[in-house]
Amino acid sequence: MTSAETSGLPGRVFGWRDWGLVLLLALALKAGYSAATAAQLQWLLRPLAGLLNATGLFAFAPVAGGEWLDAGRALIIVKACAGGNFLIASWLGWLWRWRTRPFGPTLALGAFAAAWLTALLANAARIVLIGYGQDDLAELAGLPDADSHRLIGIGVYFGALLLQLRRTGTALAAPAIYLGVTLFVPLLNAWLSGRNGIDMMHALWSAGIPLAGLLVYGLLRLPADRKRGGDGKPTLTAP
Repeated sequence: MTSAETSGLPGRVFGWRDWGLVLLLALALKAGYSAATAAQLQWLLRPLAGLLNATGLFAFAPVAGGEWLDAGRALIIVKACAGGNFLIASWLGWLWRWRTRPFGPTLALGAFAAAWLTALLANAARIVLIGYGQDDLAELAGLPDADSHRLIGIGVYFGALLLQLRRTGTALAAPAIYLGVTLFVPLLNAWLSGRNGIDMMHALWSAGIPLAGLLVYGLLRLPADRKRGGDGKPTLTAP
C-alpha cells in the first residue's frame, strides 16, 4: 500500500526528480541566507522583534546594521537569530508532511509560508527562554553561558521540528532533516570550498540533543503505544 493510500490524501508521492529539485532549492536558500546581511533579513527579524515586543516581555528597537536591541535586558537580535537553518529545515519538513500532494510552485510556496510562520514562533520561544531562563539553566546544569544558549536553541528548534512532523510515517524524518541542514550541508560546503570543517563541539551538541530528545520521546510514547495495541502486543507508531 502506498503512502498516499495509507494517509487517505489524494495525489502522488514525490518522485526522485521532485526531491532532487527540492534539495537544490534548499541549497540555494542556504547559500542566499549565508551571504545575506542582517539588513537584508528584515523579513525575518522585524516580525520577530514585533512579536516579542507584543508579548510585553521585551522592548526591542532597531539599531544600525539591521539588528534589534533591547537595552533594558541587554539582548540583541542579530543575523544568527533569524533562524535561517531552521527555516530551511521546517520548509523541508512541511514538504515531507505534504509529500502525497503533487509537487509544484503552489505547494513549494505554501510550504515556505508555513515554514516562515513556524520559524517565527520557534524563534520567539527560543529568545524568551534565553532572555528569562538561560542564566538559570546554566547555573542548574553547571554549563557555561554559551553552552546554555546553545542547548536552548537546539532544543527549541529540534523540538519544534519534531512536533511539526508528528505522525508523518517515520520517526527518522525530523533528525534526518535537522542534521542534514545543520551538519551535513556545512560539512559538504567546507569540503567543497577547501575550508576546515565545522566546530566539533557544535557538531556534538547538534547531533547529541536531537538524538537524546528522540530517545526520550520514544520512551515516553512506549506505554501509550503498548496500551493502544489492545491485544497485549506493542504497536509502535512513528511520531
